[in-house]
Amino acid sequence: MMFMTMKQNFYHLGIACAVAILVVYRINGLAFLLTLAATIALNDASSHYILKEGITRLRPCHVLPDLEMIIRCSNSFSFPSNHASNTFAAATLISLCFRNTTLLALALALLVCYSRVYLKVHYPSDVLGGAIYGSLIGYLCYRHIYSRLLKLTKS
Repeated sequence: MMFMTMKQNFYHLGIACAVAILVVYRINGLAFLLTLAATIALNDASSHYILKEGITRLRPCHVLPDLEMIIRCSNSFSFPSNHASNTFAAATLISLCFRNTTLLALALALLVCYSRVYLKVHYPSDVLGGAIYGSLIGYLCYRHIYSRLLKLTKS
């Protein structure tokens, strides 16, 4: 489960997918990648600096100090899980832009969510809240950024 929670494990795969998207979809692929970058940046910043800092829910490892931790406990707050939020924002956008990838994108996002609870760094409600918030941001970015970029490519 630690593999699923460490983002550096996915850098090479992400770069390979980005190159493949650019090669296959060209300008529409660029529109998607720009939207994906904006979606993750917007989601990550708002979920961390607004929601986490506003709600200030302590992590399980701070509330239950006798937990045996597999990984180091973060000093940031717990709700919502940024891992869950970011992966669901990306999965939602990917699913809306490339309909045949929905199952794979959601399965990977769910694995990341499960890993956060399994590693005892989040409560289940943290990942559920992050998944809902990330899905909303992914959908809104699809509707308001991606659709506008596609219109610009058509003109």
